[in-house]
Amino acid sequence: MKPISHKLLTYPLILLTCFIFTGLRSEAQQPVTLEGKAPSYAGGSITFYRYTDYITRDTLHLANSDVDLQGQFACRFNLGETTQVFANLGTYKGYMFAEPGKNYVLALPKKKKKTQAQQLNPFFEGIPVHIGIKSASNTGLNHQIFKFSSLYKDIVNKNLNNIKGLARQRDSVLKKLDTTVNCDHGFFKDYKRYTLASLKLPLGFSAEKIEQQYFAAQPVLHNNPAYMEAFATLYNDYLKELFSRFGNQIYWIINGKQSYALLDSLCRQDSLLGANPELRELVMLHSLHDAYHDDRFSGSAIRHMLDTFPSLSDNTRHLEIARHIRQKATILSPGEPAPEFCLYDADSSRLCLEDFSDQYIYLGFCNAKNYSCMRHYKLLENLAGKHRQHFRIVIISNNSFSSMARFVRHHEYSFTFLHYGEQKDILKDYRVRSMPTYYFIEPGGKLSIAPAPPPSENIEQRIYKKMKANGDL
Repeated sequence: MKPISHKLLTYPLILLTCFIFTGLRSEAQQPVTLEGKAPSYAGGSITFYRYTDYITRDTLHLANSDVDLQGQFACRFNLGETTQVFANLGTYKGYMFAEPGKNYVLALPKKKKKTQAQQLNPFFEGIPVHIGIKSASNTGLNHQIFKFSSLYKDIVNKNLNNIKGLARQRDSVLKKLDTTVNCDHGFFKDYKRYTLASLKLPLGFSAEKIEQQYFAAQPVLHNNPAYMEAFATLYNDYLKELFSRFGNQIYWIINGKQSYALLDSLCRQDSLLGANPELRELVMLHSLHDAYHDDRFSGSAIRHMLDTFPSLSDNTRHLEIARHIRQKATILSPGEPAPEFCLYDADSSRLCLEDFSDQYIYLGFCNAKNYSCMRHYKLLENLAGKHRQHFRIVIISNNSFSSMARFVRHHEYSFTFLHYGEQKDILKDYRVRSMPTYYFIEPGGKLSIAPAPPPSENIEQRIYKKMKANGDL
């Protein structure tokens, strides 16, 4: 294959701005180049990104590529280790595995626009598809992972509704998956090994045996998605496991003492984790990340424990993960600034969060096709009539703009509807996992109740209590 520099000189108009914030060790960085020809993407752009880590699954842009009118694209970014790289490709979420110092000629799937239902679904991330590599040999990493994954889907996914039947032949299934596709690449070996580890639990193997075989005295593979999937399968409810052993002491340590060190002392009593400090730290960080979204635990306590973590660990990766969790824990916390927005109402008037800076706002995210939202609209109209002088009600809709406008004209609700279309990331910014979702924002744009109860759960009392505490009633 010709050096990539010749290609880049051939396509000067499509060389892109690359954002190289990989967070990996700088001394190990090597360039990776991605290029190809995809006529169905002509005139558009493609963004390549990776996860910052597999605990928070925050995304980090690697490079953005313009696609010229012939469909040519090319970009370059740096990586320090083999990394799963993603791209949003219309209805698909394409992925491939990039190795430092290598050039790849990609074969993208033909672009297919999202359906209306997919566009309206804030949780649709795209259908996963392994991006083809034209420049790869049949022994290359991507080809081997694709072959293994295809075999896995053929055997396992087709039998998900008959997992008991699959379990009865588990030894032959595992042997076939383990021996059919072989490759000496270290990343592939780990990928296959931990994919099988994840499968063993539903096939009837005990969690204890899986832990001993795959995690005891084994290195932690932070950047291998199969390892992290197996890790999550085993340790997703670890705080629940601790509670079964230590009872309310867990709440006392987290909510009361707010002590990472005391929580660590409990985890050390697990013989496997006690002997593997790196794994124990990762389990604890994973547990704190989950606990932050659990109403039984104090958000401020979790943030305090994460603040003390750097003084107790020298693991660079774990410090980075803790920082990412801490950042997520700060966003959307009461007292923090509400994410900004500038959106259009049904009359195409542009309204921004700062336009309400002198008012309290009860902000909701809803879809007119959602039954709960439709039921709430009637309650919201009652609230708007009673409390117009105290707070404004604003609903951000992810219906199509024309659909939202028709709905507003037909129903003539007295509160404000805004369309999310100019800022689709707003659903991520406000962590809208389901609809409806609500927040209460005080004058000046700070979150006051986050998240806020829906109108069906006596929101008036919570709002008046908050306003009274602020001296505004």
